[in-house]
Amino acid sequence: MAQQIYRLYLGLRARLAEIEERIESLKAKFGARVEQGDEDVRRHLEKLRNQIEQGRSKIVTAQAEVTHWLAESRAATGETGADSEAKPGTRGLRQRADEADRYAAAATDIALATIEEAEAAALEAWLKRHDAASVKANQPAVGSP
Repeated sequence: MAQQIYRLYLGLRARLAEIEERIESLKAKFGARVEQGDEDVRRHLEKLRNQIEQGRSKIVTAQAEVTHWLAESRAATGETGADSEAKPGTRGLRQRADEADRYAAAATDIALATIEEAEAAALEAWLKRHDAASVKANQPAVGSP
């Protein structure tokens, strides 16, 4: 089980590093050529939106898995959080461990989707600020003919 958790951890770390690398790459493009950077951000944002949309059904499934696990966990321990009176056998413990693994995987999927949503929101905000700055720069100065 520790190995499965470690694999989930490594997957999450790799995904975060990938996202950080993409953002750093976009930042470098901004500094070099703002107009080209703008187009790169728009293309990346569109690609990211497509990824998010394609992953929606997986996230709905993951959210259902998390909800199910939480309900089962509460039922197994009781509302007070105390262990149930009947101690489960080895089979029951393995089943709970398997369910907890599925819960961890589902929670990781949700976390990764949330990170992608946050990345898209940050890029969208940058584009809106860039568009606003472009409009302001193109407006005639007050009092000019």
